[in-house]
Amino acid sequence: GGVGPFDEAKILQKRSSGACNSLQVSFFHNLKSFTNMTIYRFVDTPGIWTEEQVAAWKPIVKAVHDKGGIFFCQIWHCGRYSHVDYHPNGQFPPSSTNKPISRKIGLPNRKDVADFSTPRALKTQELPSVAADFRKAARNAINAGFDGVELHGAHGCFLDQFMKDSVNDRTDRYGGTSQNRCRFSLEVVEAAVDEIKAEHVGIRLSPFSAHSEAYDSNPEAL
Repeated sequence: GGVGPFDEAKILQKRSSGACNSLQVSFFHNLKSFTNMTIYRFVDTPGIWTEEQVAAWKPIVKAVHDKGGIFFCQIWHCGRYSHVDYHPNGQFPPSSTNKPISRKIGLPNRKDVADFSTPRALKTQELPSVAADFRKAARNAINAGFDGVELHGAHGCFLDQFMKDSVNDRTDRYGGTSQNRCRFSLEVVEAAVDEIKAEHVGIRLSPFSAHSEAYDSNPEAL
C-alpha cells in the first residue's frame, strides 16, 4: 500500500541519464500504481490513493526530473485478476463479470498458489465510484509531481475486462456492442482529462491480446 523502495529512484535516475539523454523529449518512465486499496493483485505493488503515498512519491519523481526525465504514472485496477486474500475482509474481486480466470495465482504469503477467486460483477450504479477512483489517482499523480498518467486499459486488467467480449457478459449499457463495452473506459478517460487536462492523460490498450483470458472476437472494432 506504499510506494516502491527508494532504491527504485536511483535506478530510474540512471535510466534518465547517459544514453537516454538524447531521448528526453519523448522518453518517459512508467510505474504502475493502484488507484484504491480494494483492488490489489500483487504483493508490494505501490499505490497512490492517500496523501502519505503522494508524499512518498515526491522524492522518487524528483530524482527522475533532476536527470531530465519525463515521468508518467500508470494507474490501474486489476479487477478479476486477483484473489480474496488480497482484499480487505475477504471481499470478492470486482469486475465486469462473475467469470473467474481459469489459472492459478500466487498468494500474499509469497509461497502458496490458488485458483483465481470468482469475481463480483459490479452493479451499474457502482461504476461511477470506480471512475472517481481513477480521477483521484490522476490528481494525486500530478500532486506527486508526475508529468501525467497512463490509464491501464490493456492485458486483462479492469478496463480491458469491460472492453473484451470474452469477459464482458453484461446486459446493461456497459455490455453487448463494442461501443457499449468501451463506454466505461471512455468515462474513465473523460474523468481523468476533466481532472488533469488531456495533455497529461494517455491510455494503454491491447485489443489483439488474449492476456489473462481477455480477448475479443472483433479486435479491429475495439
